[in-house]
Amino acid sequence: MKEWILKNSFGCSVRFHKPELDTSGWLEHYCVTISGEGMQASVRVENPPYGRNPADFFEELARQWQGWQGEQSWAAIEGEYSLVATTDACGHLLLTVSLLAKGGFPAWSAEVSLAIEAGQLQALAMNGKDFFYPAPAGL
Repeated sequence: MKEWILKNSFGCSVRFHKPELDTSGWLEHYCVTISGEGMQASVRVENPPYGRNPADFFEELARQWQGWQGEQSWAAIEGEYSLVATTDACGHLLLTVSLLAKGGFPAWSAEVSLAIEAGQLQALAMNGKDFFYPAPAGL
């Protein structure tokens, strides 16, 4: 999968794109772009072969589809961006995606929030797995 997009009806979106694979087929780098009315920001992200990635995070959220107390969060190892999810009593999830400029002192940051139905989590996790764990070439 060349890109993975999450969006809402208000024009906000999160796009995982520009996958860069190493010689073994591992997703080594990718870009995340968030956008909203009058705003767009992107970061290039390192994806080391250890730890969790956003697809794993969504899979964990899908297992807890009935909700949880407080926040569930994930952050890129190098701090390029983070995901924070909260739920309400009606089964709605609010996902906030925050991007931060790299290079020492943060020159800028950007944030977008998306409302997601609990029933969408499993499909989002599966689409994320397709992006983060691409099939080796030739299969």
